[in-house]
Amino acid sequence: MSTDPTDRCLFCAVATGDVPAHTVFEDEHTLAFLDINPAADGHTLVIPKAHADDLLDVDADTASTVMRSVRTVARIIDRALAPDGLTVMQANRRAGWQDVFHLHVHVVPRHDGDALTPPWTPQSVEPESLSAVATRLRGMA
Repeated sequence: MSTDPTDRCLFCAVATGDVPAHTVFEDEHTLAFLDINPAADGHTLVIPKAHADDLLDVDADTASTVMRSVRTVARIIDRALAPDGLTVMQANRRAGWQDVFHLHVHVVPRHDGDALTPPWTPQSVEPESLSAVATRLRGMA
């Protein structure tokens, strides 16, 4: 079996033009196109053209380049569609809700009263619990 990610990756095929997409923005390293199953009109995906499975698989320069394009796309959506707000979401791995295993960032225009709901319910925790988790995280920095 080939190790070329374009043989198995839908978004690599979009990036090479082998699969058609409704492009919103493109530069040398990134591509932004409309989601074919949108949460709202204008829901756009931003990807690096070079394959990376997720945020944990990409180098810092590519991550920065993708985020610059996310900002550009957010501004395009804001000017063109005048939403009341925007939700930017990026998921990693199956348990993190990733469904296409090529790094991508969702930029979703939002309108007051739309049908979209937050993916979790905030809950209170004890300060000691936060302190313990912060200590573990700092130990890995």
